Amino acid sequence: MPEYKSADSLLSVTLHKNQFSEAENSFIGRVTRNTVTLKNLIAEIATKNEGISPYMIEHVANLLSDEMLKACKNGKAVAVLELGTMYITLSGAVTGDNPSESSIPGFKLNFTPSAHAQKTLSSIKIDKIVIPGSDPIIDKIINTFDQNTERNLNKGKGVRITGNKLKILGEDAGIWFAPLNEDGNAVKDETLWIPIDNATLGCNKPKSVEFYVPDGLTDSSYRIVLRTRYSSGDEKLKSPITGYSKIVNIVA
Repeated sequence: MPEYKSADSLLSVTLHKNQFSEAENSFIGRVTRNTVTLKNLIAEIATKNEGISPYMIEHVANLLSDEMLKACKNGKAVAVLELGTMYITLSGAVTGDNPSESSIPGFKLNFTPSAHAQKTLSSIKIDKIVIPGSDPIIDKIINTFDQNTERNLNKGKGVRITGNKLKILGEDAGIWFAPLNEDGNAVKDETLWIPIDNATLGCNKPKSVEFYVPDGLTDSSYRIVLRTRYSSGDEKLKSPITGYSKIVNIVA
């Protein structure tokens, strides 16, 4: 016999430092997801409505689910109670000079919340805010050739970065100069990143790393990318972590 149990869920927000913002205190927030199962919801309904069988509630819920999916399969948009509308959309772009049925990439379900559902969210209260320190943080960039901290660097000259969890350690670890895309962020194509010569890596500590700027860089703007498996001491992480600097300028 299945067990019906109610579930308490607390909403918390995790803030990750926005490495692509020029602002010193800029974060990207993510809401922690705690999933409530159908059986959790049934338990809440049964508790508040004595005499209603949780098994009958589940049976009706399954019937509704089957009918909703059947309607979607028939190309219908479905009003999901008062929560919003579930509808079919394409899963990607259609290309080709003469698009045909074979050009359609597939389908997916989208959901548009109702005004009622959106209004309900306005009463949510945050239980806690978490600011993790898992990724490398590049706080300061110093041109050791002329000691400037304006993020103006010289090709072939030394640079020191300070911050946290910077030590280069483990496979896939290294430092790169990444060209910028049109939004001023590091391009995603890592084959375009220019690595430093690891032989020039001098001071290599958790809070300070020194190296030389590659000679092959153009007089342009980049972001320094630091990737490491460093955790603490000589302990290695199973997966590498990556940090991005603010924009730096390569000058003559």
